[in-house]
Amino acid sequence: MRNNRHRIPRPLAPVALAMLLTLPVISARTNTAFAHEGHLFYIGVTVPVERVDASYDKTVDNTGASNPRRGQVFHDNDSDDTFAYGIGFLAGHRIPLLTKEDGYYLSAEVDLAFHGGRAKGQLPGVGDSPGRNQPGESWPDRWSFEKDRSYGFTVKLGGSPGVLRSWDTSVYVLGGIRLIQAQFTNHYRGCPGLVDCTSTDQTAFVSGTDSRSLDYTAWTYGAGVEKMLNEHLALRVETRYTQHNSKRWGELFSDVGVRIPMRLDADDVGLLLSLAWYF
Repeated sequence: MRNNRHRIPRPLAPVALAMLLTLPVISARTNTAFAHEGHLFYIGVTVPVERVDASYDKTVDNTGASNPRRGQVFHDNDSDDTFAYGIGFLAGHRIPLLTKEDGYYLSAEVDLAFHGGRAKGQLPGVGDSPGRNQPGESWPDRWSFEKDRSYGFTVKLGGSPGVLRSWDTSVYVLGGIRLIQAQFTNHYRGCPGLVDCTSTDQTAFVSGTDSRSLDYTAWTYGAGVEKMLNEHLALRVETRYTQHNSKRWGELFSDVGVRIPMRLDADDVGLLLSLAWYF
């Protein structure tokens, strides 16, 4: 059974989003030069809104099998994309570059994010039987992919050239690395034996669920805008693209000689809204 005790309750995400959207209206405008001078530490809260794309590939290799489909190889795949959201926390350090008047800076930050949303689908199934669920076929499994939490280290290079400085606004590019913990689940039903199962004998079919924890190392790229709301508080909006590395695994049913290699690819693109407090 999956352990959810560390999850942030999902209602917090829309609450944090509402907070981010309303703060610019209620914040008083003051002198914000503080955030552009000296070495600064900051902490903050984030709300990621992402479009997650996942692709699941499965191969059933009967090259050495002892079933009616001996020697046949079936390739099957399915993909899905979905909106995901979450909430997170960050801490960082900003260092000014060149002179204070230029407004250029380099930041390094770490963050922790909790995610919601699930990509899911069903393999079409590949085989020569009507249900594509006989021995040696690729069964029409139902699958899902869900990001649980992630940890990131990000470097940002930005500045407030020209009129942006008078608007207490800066723009920046970013790049970083993320460690992502995700969950893949597969629901199957089919005939695993050495001979085809008949539709009248349903007891010959087996069904079950396989769950697999996946740990990704992902690279993130993007750009953002930061607006100072007062002397210490800043609102940020970032666009990010994150590419996960492929995950491969497989199963070998030695009693019938069937190999089933599998692969999952994923990436996401989205917005990251955050509030940062400088001190």
